[in-house]
Amino acid sequence: MGGMFRTPRPGSVPNTPVGPTEAHDSCVRCGRPTPLGVALCQHDNPARIKGPSATQVHGTIVLGLLGGFALFALLAALTTNGVGPFGAAVTGTASQADGAIEVVIRVTNDGTRTAAASCRVSRGGVTGASDAVFFTEPIAVGEMRDFSALLPPPAGITGSRPDALAVRCN
Repeated sequence: MGGMFRTPRPGSVPNTPVGPTEAHDSCVRCGRPTPLGVALCQHDNPARIKGPSATQVHGTIVLGLLGGFALFALLAALTTNGVGPFGAAVTGTASQADGAIEVVIRVTNDGTRTAAASCRVSRGGVTGASDAVFFTEPIAVGEMRDFSALLPPPAGITGSRPDALAVRCN
């Protein structure tokens, strides 16, 4: 007759005292020496109940990890619900003598709750090291706000065209 919670036969789990000079494990509760492979001493396990198998331990760990990932996904979904999309457009530019460009960007919150946007302004729509990346202040639902950013001069290029700028906000 088998079952999940069957009681071991007396003597099936060795639990004899071990001397400190012999090879031994330690009781996980009190630290007393126990025979190799025995997790609890006789004082903390008087019924000599077997410990969980490796499969049970690893199964518990896997279930804990899966539960943690599910909880994290639920929390992420709840905190980002209604954020964005954000409309963005370049409304003004000013070229500087060194090739840098000052850009004015209009950002619109088209979402269902107040949130800040992460914006990137790039030359010609191609992302690169000279892009301007910034975070806006929180923008109310349906509100349009203007922000300015400075694109540094691209390496090795003397003339930069302000008309070839692209902006994207998330």
